[in-house]
Amino acid sequence: MAGTCAVRNRARAGHYAWRKTVRGPGRVMTAVAATALAAGCSTAATAGTTSTAPTVTKASVTGYRSGDPESQSAGPVTVVLRGKTAAHLDQVLNSLPRGGNMDCMENVLLYNITFTLAGAHKTIDVAGYACVAAVQVTQGGKTTLRTDNRCALLAAVRKVLPATAVATQQGSAACDR
Repeated sequence: MAGTCAVRNRARAGHYAWRKTVRGPGRVMTAVAATALAAGCSTAATAGTTSTAPTVTKASVTGYRSGDPESQSAGPVTVVLRGKTAAHLDQVLNSLPRGGNMDCMENVLLYNITFTLAGAHKTIDVAGYACVAAVQVTQGGKTTLRTDNRCALLAAVRKVLPATAVATQQGSAACDR
């Protein structure tokens, strides 16, 4: 890849004399091609760099021993995850489609997750509900909805919680089919 960029850079270095001979719309195409070449080399050169977005360092996952619409969720069971396990849970959350609704007469809270971000005293709070696989995400005072249609996040939560979190392990008719 580095050899390809070197060839491209040599071609660009001599483009001044070549550009003088190009007329009209060709100049636009030259500029577009040069930009594309530069972007390709930049991408290849920086492929090993990391993202500047804050990473998740910890996830506190809470499931419940019991829960129904009348008595709500009760008997919290909390597990603290760190490192790759916490990051994986965050990836599953971020893969969920945005949107959805919570128009249900009866709804049971199945789980809560609090993600802690690296380098900041900020958190992302997540609440997963039985009704329509709704997932409520709150970050920086703003709340949005996501939909866990394929039950991926609930499955990941169930995997890390012990069997004593009975309501979370068994509480979603949509995911238990």
